[in-house]
This record gives sequence, C-alpha cells and structure tokens, in this order.
Amino acid sequence: MAEPADAFAIRDALVRQWRRIAAALPARDLDVASRIAGWRNREVVAHLTMQPALLVQFLGTAATDPPRLDAVENLSGTRTFAELIDNATRQAVEAGRLDFAAAAEAAIARLADVELEVTVTTLQGPILLADYLVTRCVEAVVHGGDLVDAVEPDPQALGIVAAALTAVLARRDATLVAVADALPPLTWVAVATGREPAPVALAGVLPLMA
Repeated sequence: MAEPADAFAIRDALVRQWRRIAAALPARDLDVASRIAGWRNREVVAHLTMQPALLVQFLGTAATDPPRLDAVENLSGTRTFAELIDNATRQAVEAGRLDFAAAAEAAIARLADVELEVTVTTLQGPILLADYLVTRCVEAVVHGGDLVDAVEPDPQALGIVAAALTAVLARRDATLVAVADALPPLTWVAVATGREPAPVALAGVLPLMA
C-alpha cells in the first residue's frame, strides 16, 4: 500500500503521534473509564504500550522477502485477534507494563536505523515495514482518541489513518468511498472504527475495524 517515497513521512508521523501521546499521559487519570467499553484509560495505555514493543520485536525479523499482506489486509484482519488483544492487554495491566514513553522511544531509536523498505513478519504474516507503520499510525491515532481526555492527533498521522481506512472501505465497496470522503477526517476515522454512529449510507459496512 505505502510507496517507498512515503515511508519516511509515515515513520515521522507515527513518531510525532507517539510523542504526543507520551506527553499527554502524565495528565490522564488511568482509572477513568475510557471510550472503549470495559476498558479504563489504564487498559488503553497498556494496549498502546504494546504497539512499539511489538514493533521492536518484529524488526528483528526484517528481511528482503516479498510480503504476503498489505496494510489493508492487516487492518481488515484485526477482528480475528480481538479476544487475544483483550486478554493480552489485561495481562499487561496486571504486570504493570504501562511505560508507554519508554517503549515508544525504544522503538523510535530502532526506526532511526532500519531500512524502511524491508519486510517484517507480524502476527498476521510478512508485511512491508512501511505498510506496518501505517497500521501503527491507525492504532496510535484511534487509541489516542479513546483516552479520556482524548489526545488530539498529529495532522499528518490523521491523514494517513483516514486514507488507510478509506482503502479498507474501497476493497469492501468502492461505491461508498465518495460518502466517506465527504466527512471530515477525524469524523471518518471515528465512524470507520465504531467510535461514532455511521451515516445511513455507510451503516451496512461499518465499522471497518474495532
């Protein structure tokens, strides 16, 4: 999905979004209910902390092999991992793995040195690193918004996320892309991920991911 020329822009947008979240977290009450049913801010932070930690793990698999999936397929496949993600998040909370800033900076340091055109092997299979970074932008923007109070997204990261979700929609029903494009990016991301009610025209296909 991501073009090689875009890889640096995607990486830099993700870095800025992670740092926005890290800067905001000290002012958040972790025991307040988040915007995800059944999760407090604490669970959201634990889940967010897993994202850069997993990225560092997956960077250890970097290779020049061709990918088997792209960002759209990765995002579309997240539903199958919902129970696993919830269980892993609760275990992370119990273990106190909540230092998002440290996890993010460790991943940022690794990203500064890695070739962005490589393929990494994730839980869903081999994917271009640039495409995987798109999915991490989605996680960071969407779950940053799940916190109470929400973290305002980096504008470029928001644009990457909105475009990625539009690409998911296009594979499901390309005739609906114009409806999505008429929405402000932040609204589109919210309805595409089930955070807000979908417009009638999109109700049959949304949410695209949980």
